[in-house]
Amino acid sequence: MRALTSRFEVKPRRDAADGAVDSWVEAVATSHARVTPKAAREHLRYVIDVQERYYVPSFLLEIFVVPVLKSGIHGVARAYSLHGLASANGKQISPIDRTIGRLINASGLVGGLGSNVSPVILGTLLEVLISTGRLHWRSLDGPTLQREAIEGVELAWRLDDDERQRLHLDGRPSTVPIGAIPLWYVDPEHGVAGPAQTDIDPAIAASLAIAPALTAEQAKRSQIALRHIFVAVGIDGPAADIDVEALEGAPTPLLRLGAYVPPPDAPTGAGDSFATVELEFLYEDVPTASASSRRTAFENGASTRLHDLGFSALTWPHSQFVGGNRTVMRLPAPDEYRWLRFLGSTATQLRADGWRIEIDETFPFTIVEPDEEWHAELTPGEQSWFELDLGIDVAGGRIALLPILVEALAANGIGSADDLGALAARSEPIYGKLPNGSYVALSSERIARVLATLVDLFDGAGSLTERGRLPIAPVQAAALTHLEGAVDLLWAKAQSLRDLLSALESVGKRAIALPANFHAELRPYQRDGVAWLQALREYGFGGLLADDMGLGKTVQLLAHLAIEKAEGRLRAPVLIVAPTSVVPNWRSEIARFTPELRVVTLTGPDRAERFPQIDGVDIALTTYALLPRDAEHLVERRWSIVVLDEAQAIKNPRVKAAVAATRLNADQRIAMTGTPIENHLEDLWSMYTFAVPGLLGERARFARLFRTPIEKRGDLLRRNALAARIRPFFLRRTKDRVASELPEKTEIVQRVELAGAQRDLYETIRLAMHKRVRDEVSRRGLARSRIVVLDALLKLRQVCCDPRLVKLPAAAGVRESQKLAALLEMLESLVEDGRRVLLFSQFTSMLDLIKPELTARKLDFVELRGDTRDRETPVRRFQGGEVPLFLISLKAGGTGLNLTAADTVIHYDPWWNPAVERQATDRAHRIGQEQHVFVYKFIAEDTVEERILDLQQRKATLASSLFDETTTAPLRLELDDIERLFL
Repeated sequence: MRALTSRFEVKPRRDAADGAVDSWVEAVATSHARVTPKAAREHLRYVIDVQERYYVPSFLLEIFVVPVLKSGIHGVARAYSLHGLASANGKQISPIDRTIGRLINASGLVGGLGSNVSPVILGTLLEVLISTGRLHWRSLDGPTLQREAIEGVELAWRLDDDERQRLHLDGRPSTVPIGAIPLWYVDPEHGVAGPAQTDIDPAIAASLAIAPALTAEQAKRSQIALRHIFVAVGIDGPAADIDVEALEGAPTPLLRLGAYVPPPDAPTGAGDSFATVELEFLYEDVPTASASSRRTAFENGASTRLHDLGFSALTWPHSQFVGGNRTVMRLPAPDEYRWLRFLGSTATQLRADGWRIEIDETFPFTIVEPDEEWHAELTPGEQSWFELDLGIDVAGGRIALLPILVEALAANGIGSADDLGALAARSEPIYGKLPNGSYVALSSERIARVLATLVDLFDGAGSLTERGRLPIAPVQAAALTHLEGAVDLLWAKAQSLRDLLSALESVGKRAIALPANFHAELRPYQRDGVAWLQALREYGFGGLLADDMGLGKTVQLLAHLAIEKAEGRLRAPVLIVAPTSVVPNWRSEIARFTPELRVVTLTGPDRAERFPQIDGVDIALTTYALLPRDAEHLVERRWSIVVLDEAQAIKNPRVKAAVAATRLNADQRIAMTGTPIENHLEDLWSMYTFAVPGLLGERARFARLFRTPIEKRGDLLRRNALAARIRPFFLRRTKDRVASELPEKTEIVQRVELAGAQRDLYETIRLAMHKRVRDEVSRRGLARSRIVVLDALLKLRQVCCDPRLVKLPAAAGVRESQKLAALLEMLESLVEDGRRVLLFSQFTSMLDLIKPELTARKLDFVELRGDTRDRETPVRRFQGGEVPLFLISLKAGGTGLNLTAADTVIHYDPWWNPAVERQATDRAHRIGQEQHVFVYKFIAEDTVEERILDLQQRKATLASSLFDETTTAPLRLELDDIERLFL
């Protein structure tokens, strides 16, 4: 017959045995799941431990989800909650895991900690856990435990080295008992766990296993209370009386440093070799495995110490290739520098603590000891440059150190010069890898000192040559003298440069023969200055002559020119650029000291008519204002020497005069200034960009490598490195050091208290301006709020001087000025006493307010300001004694004047930079002055002017910290300077 089919499914009838069949199927599936791991990308692993909390042992269970990567190795584990496991359905959950979840729910485990766990359920839970093949001891890095039941176990008490007694399995000192029914144990050393059969009732054995660690007093009480039970079960109780002195001595920890080398058939992920350490303990030189009794607490403490140092036990798959029951550990990868730090410092401490350390020939890291001396040699390079070779001697051979340093710094995360401060403060050495694969320990502080000078190694500006040498420009090579305290520097192949530095260092010993037609008697320090200029010229360099105002920079420069003329080296004219106000002084000084030098002045509207005369003269004079306009004619010429007088005029590198000056062609460039730094280090950079091109590098690099670290962070290493770099090309003498013949100078701060309407106006404007500045800075940032900040400060300073200077409606009705009243009272007294006074103000409009008051009091005066065309007449009248008072605007009269007839200087209002004020003061306090000079600074009390005094002091630190070799004070320019001014 043909079979009939139906499109309807017919359910079979259930047999009475079907329920049993279903149970059997599930049992077989569960057994299979236990022995056959699922091909899931994740699975659960279990960690057990017995931890003492207040000396009471507690069972601990943790669960982790472990990813399985495609390569077969395990990824980063994450914790899994114990609760909810019974009903979880994730792919990583197998039936046996849900069974474990149900047992956990029934066991009484709270947060994984078994303080009140049922010992019967705990025994069942341990049996199921170990059957998974995924049970670990103490951590996932601990061994995967294998089941091994033991029989004939006896329980005994052991005195540990903390002088407490703990229960253990007699004859098995490495085991840890677990208070389950039946009694369980874990042997971490052998990676096994299981039931421990004893002759004692299982419930009593489980209770004994959770005994606290007992002191002698607690043991005595326990012995009395439980003696009948101990007798009944046939074991000794804890000792009531014990001789702690009889306790065996501590073992010696033995560390064997070696390497994990996998077998050829190792699976993917287990085929890499790495350094290892194996821990053993020697009891009277007997290895652990042979010792009859062990100090478990001591051994655990030693293991914990290694864990605290970052070591961890080998995990799968590497652990399966370590034979025996060995405690082999490793450091986390990348481990190279961790091992070096261990060898360099930690191992020394361990030896001092009694540990023995043995190093196997397979151990991949070796630290060798170099000779104490570092060697550096400067040799000629390409294109007139030099090359620096830095080396160390190891095992009798010289090794190039710079490539090693570059690699070591990168490995330690030191990627820029900004890291040098932290490097200098670092206590541990830097480890450099030698060509043969071994390592050398190098002092971090010494490296920082060297690299602060060789800062060009950073920012990609100092790429090493193929021979591992650093190319250095000649002007920068001069700063290498700063290395001589840290390395043995050889100059044999760069003798010309060493000769220059020697000449510059010994200018005081160099005899200078002045021509007979030079009409001046130079002081010793001035002769030194001329010798310095001559040495620079001899070796083809320029420089910055930065003597204090009044020490005769002009006469030193003219002596230098006179020698060049006499020796026939002025083959082309000299160009001198000066402020307009100083040009007449230059003409006068040239005529006075070097009358044979022919001069042409390139000023005035008809100056173009005098350009043809340049070829027939020795000196051409021009001004900063005219330099950019006449650049086309001046840049195309070759000059013997170009001199920038009052070179702070180009402190802003973006101004046209600075740009034009750097384009001038000359055999020698000389910048002269009494204030090398007025505001910040960029002033210095701009002047050196003219005087010694290339010395300080590009502007952005200079800011990154020097200006920001010095000004913002007070970096002493970088400050010293900058000072060393400019030192050969920088000469500065101060009056207090070289001009002892100068008369005394007394500075007096004359404080004036604002009152009445003037004080009310100041407070009104201060509050309004402070709010305006804060709002603007908050909205646009400080850098983009500069105009608003300066305008606000200007108004506050004007109120202090005289409310009539302020162009605001609120100030219109205020006519009183306490400062002006105090000034006039002082002037009347000074003139009556026959004093000769210079009165400076930065506001020409303030001078306009002072003049009518002087006229009303019949006080004669002369005036000099920026728009004064005839400067020579007021100077002549004051110097000649015709008038007692000279009114001068600060910027117009701060330079180029010799006013030694004055014995009193008054600064009506303070300027930001003390150097500018000092220049003005030095119009009177200079060579040629014979009287005691008094300097008065008028300051409105408790105002922005007092804040400026504080700022002046800090700006003075900026200059002195760089130029004074004896100072150790760090330089800091705080970002909240502006905020302070409004307090």
